[in-house]
Amino acid sequence: MKNIASKPVHRYDTGSINLDAESLAAECLVHIYVNTKHVTSLLASPENLDELVRGHLQTEYALHHHKTEFETHIKANGEEFTVEVITDAELHLASRNTIVTTSCGACEQDQLTALIEQTPSVSNPPRQISIEALIRSLDEMRNHQPGFGQTGGMHAAGLFFGEEEELLVREDIGRHNAVDKVIGAMSSVSKSAPHALLLSGRCGWDIVSKAAKLDIPIIASIGAASTLAAKTARASNMTLVSFAKSNRAVLIGPIEGRIQRNH
Repeated sequence: MKNIASKPVHRYDTGSINLDAESLAAECLVHIYVNTKHVTSLLASPENLDELVRGHLQTEYALHHHKTEFETHIKANGEEFTVEVITDAELHLASRNTIVTTSCGACEQDQLTALIEQTPSVSNPPRQISIEALIRSLDEMRNHQPGFGQTGGMHAAGLFFGEEEELLVREDIGRHNAVDKVIGAMSSVSKSAPHALLLSGRCGWDIVSKAAKLDIPIIASIGAASTLAAKTARASNMTLVSFAKSNRAVLIGPIEGRIQRNH
C-alpha cells in the first residue's frame, strides 16, 4: 500500500459537477508489538513503517536502536498493518489501549505541569546556525514532499545537519508520525547529531517533547508555535524558530551562542 491513492470523486468547477479522480493521502491502522506484547496502535501513512516504529519507540518509549538491538517484521492486511519488534533486551513498556490518531499529542496526560517537567533539557548545538540557513532548508524540504504535492494532505519533518549536509526528510499524514519517521530513518544513515528539526506546519508540545528526547536543540517550523510548546521549549533550553519564511521568523527561547547574528 502506498502513501497516495487515486479515488473517484465528483468535482465542482465553475457551476458544474462532474465525475473525476483525486489523489488522496492514505491513512492506515498500524499495530505495534514488542516481544509479542501490544504496545500501541497508530493511524499513519503506510510507507516507511519500519522507520515510524523505530522513531516512535525512541521518542515515546526511550528505546534507542543504537543502545538496544532489535529487528522488525511487518505484516499487511488490507489497510491494517502489524509491526512486530523483536529484541533480547528485557523491557517494561506500558501498553496504550486507545488508538493514537494523526492529531494526538498528550492524549493520555491531564496535567500541564507534568508535560513540561517531564521534558528533558537539551544541549547547545556544536556551532551557531543562521536563520537564513534554516529558512533555506525549509524551502528545500518542499522538494522532498511528493505526497503533499499530489494530495495537499501530508506533513513533512526534516533533520538539518548543517549547510554542507543533505537534508533527511520524511512525510506522513500525521505531524508527529512524520517526526518519528525521520528520527527512525536517522538510525540507518551515517550522520552526526542533527542541529535542528524542520517542520512543514505548526509546532506543538508533542513535537518539542520528541525533539528534546533526541537532544535536538532547535526546531524550525513554517507555522506557528503553541503556548505550551513555547513554555516547554524555554524550560528545556530549546529554541523555536516559527513562521520561518520569506526572510522573517519568530524566535522563542535561547539565542546567544546558538543563533548567528548578522549585526
